[in-house]
Amino acid sequence: MSQTIETRNLHEARQMALSIWESRETGPIGQIVGEPGTGKTWASKWLAQELDAVRVCCAHGITDKALAIKLHTAFGGVQLQGSATTLLAKLEHLTADRLLIVDEANHLRWQQMEMLRYLADEAGMALLLVGTDLMDRPFRDGRTATYLAQLSSRIGAKRVRFEPLTNLDDAAGYMIQPHFGRVDKATAKAFHKQAKGYWRDAAELAAACRRVMDAQSLTNLSVAVVEAASNWMAPARITV
Repeated sequence: MSQTIETRNLHEARQMALSIWESRETGPIGQIVGEPGTGKTWASKWLAQELDAVRVCCAHGITDKALAIKLHTAFGGVQLQGSATTLLAKLEHLTADRLLIVDEANHLRWQQMEMLRYLADEAGMALLLVGTDLMDRPFRDGRTATYLAQLSSRIGAKRVRFEPLTNLDDAAGYMIQPHFGRVDKATAKAFHKQAKGYWRDAAELAAACRRVMDAQSLTNLSVAVVEAASNWMAPARITV
């Protein structure tokens, strides 16, 4: 996190997180959405550190009880026995007046989202959901119409959409300079062409460039280094 530069997306996400925190008594919910690789997970970790928030990350197929246990552990709970409903009741006093950031929230089923909404409403917990599609994803259960309306009303305008960086100067300043300092325009263009403005690809490319530079005892990033790193990464990107 020490190399994090507060981009426009990060600034907007921070302001939104502060907004839901300050109005937590009304059960506010915020969202960070965007394509994979646009920096949402990095932002969730940075926000948790900056705002002393609790962060959890969900996986596909997570059960109600597994989510309740994950939340208990994250908030420092010690009594992890009981059903998901029992654990939920115990969570109310743990989550009061806290900011919870849930990464990969798009993996949650609507019942689990409802669990989080309940904690936001009843415990005075500020909730920030981070994921790819979230409210854009249709839930199949017919009961979700009312639920989605409730969730949408809590979110309102509290949504930040992360996009790839398309401007070369922004990409150079935010993706290259923290790792390598200032570089010439040709090198910046070569790096940007490979990363395409995606944070995940930029981080992987930067690590590969650093390995090439270390192997050749180089101190400056160049077009040749970027090309060598890209060629080294190419086999790993081939899908079978």
